[in-house]
Amino acid sequence: MRKLYMFEMRRMAAVTLLEVLVAIAAGAVVLAIALGILITTNQAANRSLAHESVLQQAQLAMKEIRAVVEATVWPEDFATTLPANLLRFAKDELVVLSSHRPTTGGLFCLYRFSNKTEKTGGRKETARPVAGYERIEPRTRQIASPFQAFGKEFSASLSFRYATEIGPGLQPAWQESLADGQKPRLIWIELLLRNEDVRDLRGQPEEVRLTTAISL
Repeated sequence: MRKLYMFEMRRMAAVTLLEVLVAIAAGAVVLAIALGILITTNQAANRSLAHESVLQQAQLAMKEIRAVVEATVWPEDFATTLPANLLRFAKDELVVLSSHRPTTGGLFCLYRFSNKTEKTGGRKETARPVAGYERIEPRTRQIASPFQAFGKEFSASLSFRYATEIGPGLQPAWQESLADGQKPRLIWIELLLRNEDVRDLRGQPEEVRLTTAISL
């Protein structure tokens, strides 16, 4: 009887230990699933915040570009001796006279939008593309304000296209550059901002691309 009792106790202990191990395994699975969901949710939230940050910077940059370009003035509209080739309409560079935030005592200012490469510090020095503009006093060609980069810590690039006339079907005849003396009727602007530090599920950096067409 005692032997039977001891056997029964051992069997119950074995069953209890097995139940404990099963419970621990099940708990570990549930915990792993919960952690996976939490990590995925966290990553999605971080990507959403990163996208909003890039979008906000891109919208602010495009607003500034539009304000400058929409206030474009032409040298011949003023009694000045400014050369006709002062302006530039190229694929990766736009130089216009604008009454937006003129230089001190002036009616207008020369804006040069362009793309550059900027070196970033840290243990390993790297280079990243940046886009922005500088303001120049048109008569003296002195820098009125240094290069203002768009997007702060983000990579950025600008590209432009121009139309001097409207083609068949009211479609603009876009060109990547204009010769000296040519005036665009429309300017197509594309701004790309990219956050290299945040990647999506495919490993691609978070980016925002904005485009606009401005009539002059």
